[in-house]
Amino acid sequence: MTQGARRVILLINPICEIWHKVTVSEQKLTDIQTPIADTTSGGRVRFEKERGVTEVEVVRGIGHVTIRVDAEQAAECRLELLQNIAAAAIPVFLVKLLPDGMSFAIRGGDMDAAEELLKKAGEEFLLSRDLAMVSIIAGAMRDLSGVMAIIYETLVNEGILVRQTGDAYNAVHCLVPGADAERAARALRQRFDLSETEESESTADGVGLKSL
Repeated sequence: MTQGARRVILLINPICEIWHKVTVSEQKLTDIQTPIADTTSGGRVRFEKERGVTEVEVVRGIGHVTIRVDAEQAAECRLELLQNIAAAAIPVFLVKLLPDGMSFAIRGGDMDAAEELLKKAGEEFLLSRDLAMVSIIAGAMRDLSGVMAIIYETLVNEGILVRQTGDAYNAVHCLVPGADAERAARALRQRFDLSETEESESTADGVGLKSL
């Protein structure tokens, strides 16, 4: 081998080593799985979990109050009622303003105090006890179309009376008779393909209202 040939080989060997390292590196990069846009689902990446109902909660020991007032002075009467309730430190939720009154839910431990307050004020009211709130939880509830229709249809098909509904950014709440709460929750879990292990229940007086 001539001296010139040896020089060419000495120059080629480092180049071959560099080319081998670059090729191996490129191969390793192609092995990395990257998220790919899924155009069939609004451009979301394929590994993103679809948003939907993830849990059904049952909270027992709930009361519901409906109050009737003079329709011509409804605004003033409702305001006075809310101020009196606040002064008595009685938490209320699922508040609905009606043309001739208002309604709201209260925890079981506050029912007697609320009843006494309304009686002293001479209000015309109806207090229902032994109710339960069934809450259907979803991370983006307000982005789900038709979910309220599905919930109500499920409960109607089970013959369960829905006393009142409400919603939060991550939940729909249904007030039902306490005796029907478990049946309602079970039917909703089946409807939304949730297992019975994906369950959260509180039997204390209104404890567990985390989504409100």
